[in-house]
Order: sequence, then C-alpha cells, then structure tokens
Amino acid sequence: MSRKYSTYCIPMLLILTGVIAVAFHFPRQLVRNTLPHRIAVSGNKQQDPGVETSVAPTNISPPTPEQLLDHYNAGTSVYDTKVRFWGKVVDQDGKPVEGATIAAIVVTLRMVKYKDGYREFSILTAKSAADGTFLLEGADGFTLVIQHLGKDGYVLPSLYQEGTRFKGATYSYHYMPMGGEGHLFRPNPSAPVIFHLWKLNKPEPVAIADIGRGGPDIKVGGPLIPFLFSNFRITDIGTVEAPRWEVTVSGLEADDGVIKADSSDIFMFQAPESGYTHSITFRYGPEGTDSVKGEPGAPVRFYIRSKRGRWYSAEDCAFFSPEADGTVNPKIRTWTNPNGSRNLEHDAAHPLPRPSLDN
Repeated sequence: MSRKYSTYCIPMLLILTGVIAVAFHFPRQLVRNTLPHRIAVSGNKQQDPGVETSVAPTNISPPTPEQLLDHYNAGTSVYDTKVRFWGKVVDQDGKPVEGATIAAIVVTLRMVKYKDGYREFSILTAKSAADGTFLLEGADGFTLVIQHLGKDGYVLPSLYQEGTRFKGATYSYHYMPMGGEGHLFRPNPSAPVIFHLWKLNKPEPVAIADIGRGGPDIKVGGPLIPFLFSNFRITDIGTVEAPRWEVTVSGLEADDGVIKADSSDIFMFQAPESGYTHSITFRYGPEGTDSVKGEPGAPVRFYIRSKRGRWYSAEDCAFFSPEADGTVNPKIRTWTNPNGSRNLEHDAAHPLPRPSLDN
C-alpha cells in the first residue's frame, strides 16, 4: 500500500482498540444503569424497599472478535462506495493493445479478510479486450490505485518501469473525499481512462540515471551550472505578487544541441533527427504540476544531441519554487544512447548491458 494510505492504519488500530475496550465494558454498564433501584429477590424473603441493591448480571458474555470486527467495519463502511473503473490501453501510435494485464487495489478503512489475515484494501485485476478496453469492479472503498499495467513486448514510460511505480494523481483515483484530495473521480464507460504502452521495436543499450532531487543546487540569478550532459541556469522573471522563473538549458559544448520534447511525447524513446539549437528556455511558477506524471513540479523535458551526434540523450526533469536561500534543486532522470543512435527505448525488466559513455 502507498505511504499516503498507511497514515490511516495507525488511527484505525487505535480506534479498534477503543472499540474492544468499550465493547467489554459497555454491556455491564448498560445493565447496571437500567436495573431498578429496588428489586425483589427470589424466595419468600423480600428485600427491604429502603435498601438499594446492585446485582451484577451473570448471563452477559463479552463480544467475540468477529462481533467486534463486524462492529468496526460497520462504522467505517460509511466512507466507502462501490468502485467501478473503465480504462483503455493503447500503444505509441494510438492503436488498442489487447491482452494487457491490469492490477489495482481499492483502499478502504474496513478490515478485509483474505487467506492469511486481514488488510485494508481489496485487489482487482483485468485484461484488456480487443479494442483495448477493460473494467475493474467488484470492491467497495474510497480510492483505486493502479499498481500494475503491462504486456510482454510492451513497456511503460521510463519513469514507471522500475517496479511499475505508479504514483500521484494520474494513477490514483479518489471516489470519496478522504484526506482532502479535492477533485473526485467520476467513472464514465463512454470515456475510459487512456493508458499508454510502448511496443518495443529493437531496444539498444542505454545508460539510465535516476537522480531524483539529488542533482545540482541551482542558485536563482547565478551562473550556468553543468550537470550530466547539459548546463542549467534559472532567472527570476516574476514579481512578489506573481512569482515566475525561467530555466535555460544548453549543451555542455559549443557543438551540442538541445530540443524541447513535445508535450504529447510521454515516452521520449526516439530522439528527433533535427531541430536542435544550442539553448532552450522554459518558464514556470509555484503552481507548476507535471500533467504527465500527476506530480508537483513544473516539467522540463528535452533531448540532447551531443558530441556532433555521437550520442543522444533524453532528460525528464521537474523544477520547483526556490528554497529560502534562493536555490532550486530539480528532479532529474536521463537515459542516453552513446552509440550514435536516436533509439532510446528500453525495458527495465530486461535490461541490456550498460554502455560506456566515454566516447
């Protein structure tokens, strides 16, 4: 389960502990409070009406674990709804992909029984039909998270290949307002959610570097900062009321070239043949969000043609608002073919030998 939903587990365990304690105490207290203050006792001897007597019940059994669980699940089920999800899988050319396997979890606060115990989610699976469509249904909860999407001979975009790391709003669909998610997902069989897989042609060895936010600290208004295969500079072009920044990206050497990736190019597996310039610019603000990945951070995505076309690289970056000291630490992921080929497709599940970048 994702880290986000693990935050529900500790409060729920505390609630369940409280339910157990109350359940053991409540029946006895209820009987005590409802017994008459003056009672007759069996036999011919009458209790003095002036004396109040409390009698502990002898036939009240404590609730069983199953009863406590039912009580807990009944209380938390108010946060659930019936989950149905329509999707469609297509390749890089928009053609439907038949036979793709999809797996998802439906998150709930209830304790769902399975063979080895209990968990706070249900698992749904499906396969795409001839037209690429699929339906996930058969569980109640408040959020559906796609955890796997794949087919032999096809790959996901580079970012999601390592363990099929779906994350962010793009692959989490909120059906009920839990935790302030904001926008709620409304499934529509007439407008299925589109997922893309790349049909592999002939993968070549590429070198992949997933830096995360371990890259350079770029000072706003400072000089060009070299990192990996490119230079970065950030300039403040906004105001206090409307902050904006401009990122300049250039090649490391005079004969290097860079070119922006098309916004619809979610894979970046084929570098362009022409159109490169020595530098390019991107502008962003504090509200920047990567619509492809559904994550915070303004996307800066480009290709580099280096060393007179001897190797090609793709860089998928995300830039953020400056820290208090005026620096920006971007997320950077890059994959490079050093053999003079524009082919950048790769399959993390079946990696080829890592090539040398010393040419």
